[in-house]
Order: sequence, then structure tokens, then C-alpha cells
Amino acid sequence: MASRLALKSLRTVRPAVALPRAVVVPSSRGLATQTPDDKAASIINSVPSTSLWTKTGGVVLGTALTAAAVSTELYVANEETVLAVGFFIIVAAVGRSIGAPYSSWAEGHINRIKGILNSARSEHTKAVTARIDSVNQLKEVVPLTEQLYAVAKETNALEHENFLLGQEQAVKSELKAVLDSWVRFEQQQREQEQIALVKTVTENVYNKLAEPAFKKQLLEEALVQVEQIARSKAI
Repeated sequence: MASRLALKSLRTVRPAVALPRAVVVPSSRGLATQTPDDKAASIINSVPSTSLWTKTGGVVLGTALTAAAVSTELYVANEETVLAVGFFIIVAAVGRSIGAPYSSWAEGHINRIKGILNSARSEHTKAVTARIDSVNQLKEVVPLTEQLYAVAKETNALEHENFLLGQEQAVKSELKAVLDSWVRFEQQQREQEQIALVKTVTENVYNKLAEPAFKKQLLEEALVQVEQIARSKAI
């Protein structure tokens, strides 16, 4: 029953299918300049795949499935088939016409992104290299800092020792000044005592000389001594 319906539908569809075939013939004649090898290559290249084996296998598998579907009356060609084929042909033509500009635009965009990424990578590499160089320049900081710390420590010890020596010298100078002042004071005291003693002795002598009895005694002693001297010379 299904085969009869399919045959009836084919008989009714044949007049309608004849017109598109007549219309399509000139376009096929226009493409008659291509060789069979070029046509086969264009058909294979239009298959969405990357390997030649997968493209060829896809074409053969699609043809076999289509032939099997038509032979077993699973699929019957009608106006919708013609419209679908025409639509796919138009889509393929539009895709081919747009594919090259889109491919060039996409390639340019990809190249621009690659350029940006490469420039960013080069800048990052330069920054990392500069950082590594700066770190390499600073690798001697630790031993240099240790040496400077040792020098600073030694300088601090010398300054401390110098400070102690300065303090000792200041104390010695102060003690010497105090002792010198005491020596000068004692010397002044001795000088004053000697002056006072001389003055006292002088005053006592003058006082004794001012006494009449002392003068008489002194005169008598003087006369006695003169007489003794005279006697000694006379002898």
C-alpha cells in the first residue's frame, strides 16, 4: 500500500519537477567549463572536515544513504525536496561568497589578537627580565649589609671607648684643677702665715727696743763686749 502511494506521488510530482530541471540546466551548462577533477575536488572540499578520507567517506556515506532511502521508498522526492535543494544551493553559494571575506576578516582579527598577545608576552618577558636583573644586582646586599653592620659595630665600640677615655681625661683634669687650687691655697696660707710671723717678730723687736730697761741692758751688754774686745786687743 505504501509503495502504491509513493508511485502515485511520484507520478503527480514529475510534471512539477520537470520545470526546475529545465531551469537548472543552463546553470549546469555555465559550469561545464570545469573539469570533472575540479568538480570532484570542489565537492570534496565543500564537505566540512579536515581529512581527505573523512571527506570522501562522508560523501560516499551520504550518497549511499540517499540512494537507500529513495530505493526503499523511505523518502520520496517532491516539491519540498526541490526547494530544499535550491535553498541549500543558495546557502552554499552565499556561504562561499561570504566565506572568503569572513575568513580574511577572521584571520586578520586572529592575527591582531595574536599580535596583542605576543606584544603583551614580550612586554611581560621584558618586565620579568628587568626584575630578574634588578634582583641579581641586589644579591650582594646581604653580605654588604653584614659588612656595614660589622663596621658600624666596630665604630660604635671605638666611639664608646673614646667616650670613656674622654670622661677619664675630664675627671683627671678636674682633679688636677682641684689639687692645683688646693696647692695654691696652701701656698697662699703659708705666705700669709710667714708675713704675719715676720710682722709679729718685727713688732716684738721694736717693742723690746722701745723699753728703757731693755735699752739699758742692751747698752750694758754692748759695753761689756766692747771692754772684752779692748782687753783682748791690749793683751
